[in-house]
Amino acid sequence: MEFDTVKEALEWLIEINSGKLKVNGEEATIEKLQEVNRETIYGICDLLGLSDLYLD
Repeated sequence: MEFDTVKEALEWLIEINSGKLKVNGEEATIEKLQEVNRETIYGICDLLGLSDLYLD
């Protein structure tokens, strides 16, 4: 998922971590939630010009 602003990305993280995340109609596993969080954090890094944090 790509975001236009850091605010959008943070709102998304708050939303998915405050409730039950569903993937294909089923409740997501911890591993899936971690994956979604990681991808969003990478997106925030990109928006801030800090992609080196996860590329190292």
